[in-house]
Amino acid sequence: MELEVRHLRVLCAVADSGSLHKAARELGMAQPSLSTQLGRIEHALGGQLFVRARTGCRPTPLGRVVLSRARPLVAEFAALVTETRA
Repeated sequence: MELEVRHLRVLCAVADSGSLHKAARELGMAQPSLSTQLGRIEHALGGQLFVRARTGCRPTPLGRVVLSRARPLVAEFAALVTETRA
């Protein structure tokens, strides 16, 4: 699987909300679909990105590294879309 911007958005949504359920709602998708997507992303990157618990999701050390690179890319892509539409 090749990573796409939508995958990076998923990671940011999970990290920002701290919950798969809340992230799925924000992204307009079902929680099981989001969970499956997250598993595929983790498989593609070679490690667990979030610790999942009853109290929510927290980024692992690998997750924090990936998020530190993903956030600017998501922001730049959003800016690109906004600028081209203007």
